[in-house]
Amino acid sequence: MPSVAVPKSEEAPTSFAEVYREWADTTARWAQQLGGASVDVDDVVQEVFLVVSRQLGRFRGDAHLSTWLFEITRKVTANHRRRHRWRFWRRSRPDSQPSGSLAPDVALEQRETINRFYRAVDQLPEKYRTVLVLYEIEGMSTRQIADLRQLNLSTVRVQLGRAREGFLRHYRQMLRKETS
Repeated sequence: MPSVAVPKSEEAPTSFAEVYREWADTTARWAQQLGGASVDVDDVVQEVFLVVSRQLGRFRGDAHLSTWLFEITRKVTANHRRRHRWRFWRRSRPDSQPSGSLAPDVALEQRETINRFYRAVDQLPEKYRTVLVLYEIEGMSTRQIADLRQLNLSTVRVQLGRAREGFLRHYRQMLRKETS
């Protein structure tokens, strides 16, 4: 399993600039994975750090900084996803498209697979989608997810199992509809 790149500082931050410098890339990765093709990662990161700039003085250190930032990112991403559903039809993000060096039929198949994947993930309730993304895409262990989400380890394992079942059910349904 790949190691998860988490910034070094879990201590109380000394400045907004320090938090941004150490956590912007991680926050962007979380937003991309949680939001899928439906969110503009730059907008989410900007909004997350607007919240951080307003709330940083109130951060008491009761939780790890990573937990606090993840929860802000999760909520902002969920809001962006909700707004997107109401306003626009699903479109592929340009950065999720395969490179131009692939044969056109292979590139098309890759785009369709990526879109199918995110449509199946989108069908999951948020708590299951979050656990699935953190485990399968981010490569976090169930212990790391439990710590990050401040959940019981057994709760994370149950949610992960349900997320996998739900994902596979939705993905198979899409494939059946496409082939019939």
